[in-house]
Amino acid sequence: MVCVHRDATLIEACRLMRACGISELMVVAEAEGRAEPIGKVSARDIAVRVVALELDPSVVTAGDLALVHEN
Repeated sequence: MVCVHRDATLIEACRLMRACGISELMVVAEAEGRAEPIGKVSARDIAVRVVALELDPSVVTAGDLALVHEN
């Protein structure tokens, strides 16, 4: 699974997905010097929860979406 930092914008996350030819990323945050998973973000999540609501993917972060997805 390819990882993205929680502070990465969704634009950055989409570019990473495109470069890797995948549609889902593990979102990680640093804890005690290690990358700890906090959730996942998929291309579908971005389309349905960001683009469809006309939110700005250059402002919304992977962490924002991963945390919403967990609730």
